[in-house]
Amino acid sequence: MGGPGFMLTVLGAGFSSSSIVQWNGAARPTTYVTTNELIAQIAAADIAAVGSASITVQDSTSSVGTTAPQTLTIVPVSKDATAFQMNPAHTGAVTFASVSFPASPTWSVDVGGTPSYAVIANGKVYVTVAIAGGSSQLLALDQATGATAWGPVVLSGAANAAYDSQTLFVISAPFSTAATIEALDPNSGQLLWSALLTGTYGYSSAVTAANGVVFSAGYAFDQKTGATVWQIGAAGGDSTPAVTADGMYLTYPCTTIDYRPATGETIWSNNTGCSGGGGGTPVVANQLLYAPNGFGTYNGSIFNAETGALAGSYVSDNPGAFTASTGYFLQSGTLRGVTLSNNTVIWSFAGDGMLVTSPIAVNQYVLVGSSSGNLYALDGATGSQVWQVTLGAGLPPGAGWGAGLPLSGLAAGDGLLVVPNGTKVTAYTLSTNP
Repeated sequence: MGGPGFMLTVLGAGFSSSSIVQWNGAARPTTYVTTNELIAQIAAADIAAVGSASITVQDSTSSVGTTAPQTLTIVPVSKDATAFQMNPAHTGAVTFASVSFPASPTWSVDVGGTPSYAVIANGKVYVTVAIAGGSSQLLALDQATGATAWGPVVLSGAANAAYDSQTLFVISAPFSTAATIEALDPNSGQLLWSALLTGTYGYSSAVTAANGVVFSAGYAFDQKTGATVWQIGAAGGDSTPAVTADGMYLTYPCTTIDYRPATGETIWSNNTGCSGGGGGTPVVANQLLYAPNGFGTYNGSIFNAETGALAGSYVSDNPGAFTASTGYFLQSGTLRGVTLSNNTVIWSFAGDGMLVTSPIAVNQYVLVGSSSGNLYALDGATGSQVWQVTLGAGLPPGAGWGAGLPLSGLAAGDGLLVVPNGTKVTAYTLSTNP
């Protein structure tokens, strides 16, 4: 609800160039792809309110005439933190009904290893924890108390998690054997299905789950069954997919690719003339793709997310955070607020000189942490400091260029701010009625 317009993929059989996709009985601009696929342009006004839409295909040349309807549900924007940088597009932004900053944490738990970013959903905080020997554990903590709800579940290799449709997904990637994606019951940790990413070694892409599909670089699986939806030739690299309603984006050195989420078709790609290993995790915000397509640095290009047209460039140490009008970028250890319409820096903040995390935006505030253990909240419009706490250990650096599993960072969801620090996970209540 309330998002931008998007391209709707309609799959079926017997389509022709005369086939028209209808939204609640009204025709929408339709592109014929094959006899099994149509693409329809859905306007922002179509999804402006919570509800549902009836999707049909009408074809005057077909004996069927108009197909039986399929229902598309329009839901409010989630207040959960379900992926790296809090959502499938990795914007690092969430809006609660209100925000206030507490004097002390709600809870702090030592998880016995290095924690990842948190997935915050279903009344729980899910974290993967890197432990000795290159393995990991998955823990579910109670949002209110930090008490262990279930786990630890032992995982082979580095790991990260994502959440969608009342299911928890985790990827675990040993260095010398193939990676695995597992679907778990979020209430109990019970295994629902497991899929092997055959041929992957040293795999370093986290998972992103959205719209009934769980994605990793080169792979897409049905969330309910674990069946392969599609597979492409991407080798993984250090790029975790950014996913929107109509795009799945990956970025490697000099290469950026937009895949159609439902089919794996390449919508557009851009190559600036080089190749190599590594990569970075892209961000989609305000219909623009921020792609770290350089080599050895997270700096990169800005593309129109729909068309691939070059829209500019950006400078950042790691993924930024974005509101509708402002981007927040850590640049050489200094956090800067940038007006997106004209790429103008409106403020800068150096903190203790050791800022390292990707920023996140919560309502009108932006938060960032340092390797010395300081955590700051700033007014997003002015950069003025409004809150600071000191944790007992340093915060991990944001996932810049070449960052493999496990990815870590700040997360805010369901009114809770969750901060990895040393071997602890510390939670602050920002809103009791998010």
